[in-house]
Amino acid sequence: MPVGPETPPATIAVDSPRLAPDPTEIAEPPARPLPAPPALPPPAVRAESRALAEQLAGISIGSDNAATFQQAGTSRFQSSSSRPRRTAQPSSSVPPATTFKDYLRTRAVSTGADAVSTFSLDTDRTSFQLALNWVNSGYPVEPDSVRAEEWLNAFDYRYQQPLRSDSFAVSSAVIEHPLNYGQHLVRLAFQAPEFVDDRPLNVTLVMDASGSMSEGNRIAIAKAAAEAIRTSLRPGDRIAVVQFSTDVIDELTVEHTFPDANGVRWSIGSLQPGGTTNVQAGLDLGAQLADRIRRQRPDAHNYVILFSDGVANVDATDPFGILESLGTRSSANPLRLITIGVGVENFNDYLLEQLAQHGDGWYRYLSSVEQAQFTFERENWLAISIPFADQTRAQVTWDEDVVASWRLIGYENRITSDESFAQDRREFAEIPAGSATTAFYEVAFKRPPTSLGQRLGEVELRWVTPVSGASNRQHAPILGNRYRPERDDGALLRFGAIVALASDRYSSLWSASSGDPHPGQVAAELATLQVELDHLDPQLGGLAAYRDFGTVLGHLVGHQQFTEPSRSGYSP
Repeated sequence: MPVGPETPPATIAVDSPRLAPDPTEIAEPPARPLPAPPALPPPAVRAESRALAEQLAGISIGSDNAATFQQAGTSRFQSSSSRPRRTAQPSSSVPPATTFKDYLRTRAVSTGADAVSTFSLDTDRTSFQLALNWVNSGYPVEPDSVRAEEWLNAFDYRYQQPLRSDSFAVSSAVIEHPLNYGQHLVRLAFQAPEFVDDRPLNVTLVMDASGSMSEGNRIAIAKAAAEAIRTSLRPGDRIAVVQFSTDVIDELTVEHTFPDANGVRWSIGSLQPGGTTNVQAGLDLGAQLADRIRRQRPDAHNYVILFSDGVANVDATDPFGILESLGTRSSANPLRLITIGVGVENFNDYLLEQLAQHGDGWYRYLSSVEQAQFTFERENWLAISIPFADQTRAQVTWDEDVVASWRLIGYENRITSDESFAQDRREFAEIPAGSATTAFYEVAFKRPPTSLGQRLGEVELRWVTPVSGASNRQHAPILGNRYRPERDDGALLRFGAIVALASDRYSSLWSASSGDPHPGQVAAELATLQVELDHLDPQLGGLAAYRDFGTVLGHLVGHQQFTEPSRSGYSP
């Protein structure tokens, strides 16, 4: 298919602009050209790809896209029956005692019935980090653990920086759907500006010292991360430490002090597992200390950082009960709750993810001491911690004359009612300076765009400026431009489409929704995407992120591989 340019970044009227920093302080990334990607494979090659996919999956795809098993070849999704059945419970080979939530996939919507899509932006990427760790630990990836938006946002697509320091760069691009003939994918990209913020930091470490933390290297990872944070702080910053198991461990509590204080070093070094897990008690005290120092130092950023496997079993054990106990504090300069997950078995992803989502913060997963040390080097963790926008959400309105139907890939737990778009709500995402959010829509056109720049709809962003609390609005058109092979971002656009579709399709397994594809069809589509991914190797093969995703995708279609950890190609 011919392909064409994405729309240039739009930075349209912002109602309440923030003070713009000195342009010399805004780090413009150096140009990182990629070799021009080849054009999308011609129909004959795509037919060959589908045939290879069928061979890998052990199925054939008829003209109606229904999957049937062949006698020859097997699939990891295949059951003994002629039609594979959904697995009611995860396989016993999945790590035991893991807790995830199946948010159920969205369905295609006719624009005649509803032309408006509203969702919170998101920059988390823990779901992909978990999958990569499971694959490299020899476990299958649990479908309920897959949140497509977190796989998609794990990677750096090299978007252009905004032209202004008080608004987003919003761009759109259209690509042929690699799985659904006659449909297209529309990519929306939201890039926040980079800027320097030298305000001091108030940091409160809340460390899980319960018995479940004795498994594997959880204590070592938590200690390494906490020590990396401590050493990253400057003399003008302040740090406190709270440890908890069945209750708060009073003798190890250190109220806010200088980063080099002996008490801080001693408390971190004394972390030892034992007892039950009272996350509520730890966060209650942590929030009290953080709120006190916030009032004493109102010009500082405020972070409460929880290190845990999330296995709460004393007092409040659900995220909303825990958050309710913390109460409502300042919305202009909130306490930002960062959750750090550790461990493979006996791990509660749902608790940690929801605490961060509704606590004005972010969620990350750490699998090694080395990753902990790297993540919490000052320039790395502050790159994803200095907020540009709070309570950030987007509302897409499709043109009913052009678009017949649409479906947002992922963001199931970020979708909200159209009416809530006008409300400033804490569950809408914090967006760090310099970070990007990517969303893909599956779209059926009434008629394909006939000209460059044809309008498909419009997107509106709303957010709150941190500290000042000012509300902001920004509009940008969604244009029907197709990317051109000579542009150096074409390979990354196609890569993002593959990531979005692979995670979306795999997440449908074990789903309770009857409208999702059965495992045989999922197997064929994943294998097709693996072939599509191979076409990008000449352009992206040098990126560790591309290779890591290839490892995971290969694992999903039954070809288990292992890689050494590396970092190139990931988003900050």
